[in-house]
Amino acid sequence: MCPSVQLTGLYPRSEDLIALTRAFDRGQAEGARTQKLFETETEQIIELQRRLRFDHFSDGAIYWQDPLRPLAKALNGVSSGSRYSRWFDTNTFYAKPSITGPVSLGEFQPSSFLKPEPGPTISNWKIVIPGPYTFTELSENKYGLDKDELILSIAKAETQLIRALSRSRVSLVQLAEPCLVYRPYREDPLTPREVKTALNAVKLVAENSPVKVGIHTYFGDASTILEDLVKLPLDSVGFDLYSTDYERLHLQSSLQIVLGIVDSRESHVEDPQWITHTATLVSKHVDAPDFVFSPNSDLKYLPRKVADAKVEALASAARLFKGSN
Repeated sequence: MCPSVQLTGLYPRSEDLIALTRAFDRGQAEGARTQKLFETETEQIIELQRRLRFDHFSDGAIYWQDPLRPLAKALNGVSSGSRYSRWFDTNTFYAKPSITGPVSLGEFQPSSFLKPEPGPTISNWKIVIPGPYTFTELSENKYGLDKDELILSIAKAETQLIRALSRSRVSLVQLAEPCLVYRPYREDPLTPREVKTALNAVKLVAENSPVKVGIHTYFGDASTILEDLVKLPLDSVGFDLYSTDYERLHLQSSLQIVLGIVDSRESHVEDPQWITHTATLVSKHVDAPDFVFSPNSDLKYLPRKVADAKVEALASAARLFKGSN
């Protein structure tokens, strides 16, 4: 077994790019210069994955202002608005989507989700979008649509979105569903009805997708829902090893399992030997045909150099794991 390595979300901008974008927002930097640095850093992120022989490539989504906004802008009946909310318990924020009418896919450009425009040199792009349940949970339902209806309408729109992106050489879509396992913004627990609707929404997306679809949970304990997720028609299921006690798992899966095995909110760079050893221990509790090594969530919370070093460590660990198993 040779694990592949993948990114699981937004990648950090460099200090130079952060400073330049702030200056641009204040009208103190030229747009062309800012755009050029975005392009340069995106190519650096892609080149890092190419050098480490990734199977699927992410552009790092460094153009994205937050994880929800591109999808919000692509949907009819949804507006981003000007209200900002904290992204879980991180020091980052997102523009809270507002549901203002019936939800459907509107007009959009593939470049809103993937830059540079996919070319012939890479045919296996990966993008990460919020799953239907998480997008609904983090939105404000001003239209008064029934919650189950809203979740499923988001899923239908995402199905159309994925079909369109598949024509731009996207071959893998990861649905990010942290709200399935972590809800610090509400006191009441996830109800069985919500779980059923959320799973049906993911199933709808996966069954109607022309490309591979995976799901990734993070920030919370996934042990209560993993057995349900691996029964869905997905390509892969991922979870956060820093929030889930793998020793309590007894999971059998016919799907690829994505191990969120480096911490996206800790600047310490994990040792490849430790990653390999931990993955070996996890494999005694999780029976799967293959594993993917990944960050547990978006690496955007870290300095760029630290993020690069963590990706290097993942790739080294994957090689070590292959040699020892």
